[in-house]
Amino acid sequence: MQDGGDELAEHLPRMYRCALRILGDADRAEEIVQEASLRALRRMNGFHGRSSLATWLHRVTVNCSLDLLRREGRQRNDPLDESAGLLSRLEAAPPTAVERRELYDIARALVDRLPDDCRRAFILTQLDGYSYDETVDIENEPRGTIASRVYRAKRLLLAAMNDGSGQDGSPGENP
Repeated sequence: MQDGGDELAEHLPRMYRCALRILGDADRAEEIVQEASLRALRRMNGFHGRSSLATWLHRVTVNCSLDLLRREGRQRNDPLDESAGLLSRLEAAPPTAVERRELYDIARALVDRLPDDCRRAFILTQLDGYSYDETVDIENEPRGTIASRVYRAKRLLLAAMNDGSGQDGSPGENP
């Protein structure tokens, strides 16, 4: 890796989203991204490409975030709880903001109700934008397992949306 700083900069938005989901606080997520970046830059020589740079940085960010929570004695935040930083910064007209918040709450409730393994695979591939191969490295599962979990998550979400059970947050019957 010739210029680690330039390559690292490309991954900062993804690292921020990861930290924000774990911590649920925009300011603390920014601090963790700085900490994770420094840690990664110090250890760049130890990165030998066993996984992609993106998955390695994801792991460093997760570890830094969890270290902070352990130091503070807090529990990990909801995996989709980005509302603390993201939605509070939206400058939309009140009716639009209320509508967005309602849609967000419904979508979040549906994703929250997915089985843990399906939820993680869905979030990594569909929301965070990791490729299936990168998700394989992050989750340490075979590619077929990741693909089937994402497929199952999509089926469960679609079924929940079609039967209208998302209003109370339960995904309804498993298809």
